[in-house]
Amino acid sequence: MVIAVHSPDRPIERAVASLIAGGLPTEPGISGRLRISVVCHNTDVAPIRDRVAPEHRGLIRFLHYVDGIQSPAGPFNYGLSEATGNWVGIMGSDDSLEIGAVAAWAGAASADGADVLVAPMAHAGGGSIRTPVVRRTRRVGLDPISDRLAYRSAPLGLMKRSLIRDLGLAFLTSYASGEDQLFSAKLWFSGARITYGRGLPRYLVHDDAVARVSLTGRPIADDMAFATGLVATDWFSGLTAKARESIVTKLVRVHVFGQVALRSAAGSWSADDSAALAEVLEVMLVSAPNALRPLSRADRALVDALVRHEGDCGLMDRLSSSRRNFSSPATWFPLEIAAVFHPEAPMRFMVASALVR
Repeated sequence: MVIAVHSPDRPIERAVASLIAGGLPTEPGISGRLRISVVCHNTDVAPIRDRVAPEHRGLIRFLHYVDGIQSPAGPFNYGLSEATGNWVGIMGSDDSLEIGAVAAWAGAASADGADVLVAPMAHAGGGSIRTPVVRRTRRVGLDPISDRLAYRSAPLGLMKRSLIRDLGLAFLTSYASGEDQLFSAKLWFSGARITYGRGLPRYLVHDDAVARVSLTGRPIADDMAFATGLVATDWFSGLTAKARESIVTKLVRVHVFGQVALRSAAGSWSADDSAALAEVLEVMLVSAPNALRPLSRADRALVDALVRHEGDCGLMDRLSSSRRNFSSPATWFPLEIAAVFHPEAPMRFMVASALVR
């Protein structure tokens, strides 16, 4: 397991302790053991090592990595390149795992003959994180489209190291955000045998980080460069039409609409923002023209506002809020009745999401 840590004020001791309680031996020389690699990124190793409990320090490999880039992509790539185990995984320094998670994940992946195990997730304070929106009856042999795997942006869980090598997967260091999107998309659509860890101990996301990167301070073109870059790759062009649509529908629903929600709620929305996102939409829809088809009527109203370069911040905030008001019929149905049974259509998506565990 590779943990990237960027500052000595991160609670790395919590992440490490949860891995050691993961159910696998950590002592060197034992077959089937867990190795924990903490990659100290653009920061000294000593203060980070000092945060870890003394009895745990000898069980950890501390790696120093400097690239001068404020992105977890570089340290994750470096940590994965230094890994020697059959299985690898990544973890944020602010997060933790439920007790016994690593052993349970490894056991399930091996029993299922899987190449990838997608970890179930939850907020540390309670409440499941319902991505990916896997079909209720499926756990083994997931389908990237029917099981909506694109909604899991970060490849959290376990992956065969040989698969990462064979696919040439790497996190991208050139983007301000979304460095994991192409990595995950290539993983989900690789044809690998993928298992969902339904009912297993969960990956816990904590919200007590002392530093957060602003999501509204950068130009939209920079924040969305990962998306326009993804759809411009030869890999994306080589996918089936349905696969391209699945990815772009997710990019619109999560990232395009996310930009509107953040910026309009902050009161910073302008017509220039609409124009920038309309341009992003145009680029993405060239290769997936039907990607908007399953979106709700409320979603499409927001898209229409972007296309007309709407600059009224209050209106955009209301449109953004309306698409998340699931008591409204406008959020239940797509414009075309024929699309109501699409895997991404609102009713199917909402029901499947409610059943994710």
